[in-house]
Amino acid sequence: MNFRLATIEDLEIVIALRKQLLIDEGQIASSNIDEELKTFFEHQFSSNQYVQWLVEEDHQVVATGALQLISFPPSYFNPTGIRGYILNMFTHSEYRNRGIAKQLLNQIITEAQKRKVHHLFLIASEMGKPLYKKMGFKENDIYMEYFPLI
Repeated sequence: MNFRLATIEDLEIVIALRKQLLIDEGQIASSNIDEELKTFFEHQFSSNQYVQWLVEEDHQVVATGALQLISFPPSYFNPTGIRGYILNMFTHSEYRNRGIAKQLLNQIITEAQKRKVHHLFLIASEMGKPLYKKMGFKENDIYMEYFPLI
């Protein structure tokens, strides 16, 4: 397995992986979101606040995961104020249960530590929860959400 950082040259594969992740999580591909994803990832790759890994085997991308750095006001438990949002964790179905996601998550945690991130969070799928719990992530009831009607 080869773990490497994604670049803007990987835009097409990153978009395809994101769309497959959404479908695997149960979303229905009811509209074309390619342009929105392209705009999002172009912006993210040009910032210093986003890092995405690609995992390759035999020159084929089999998994991915990303770290989005978000600035919050500093606090006593997080003096830098930087929080890391882990997202786009995805492994193609035929490569699951091989420890790839665990290795990827370790790389993300190491990167967060290098950047002095004191708080990592994510939204876990039911499939991903066991791994995150094994790695020390805790479920909480802190977040409230609001989805305005558009």
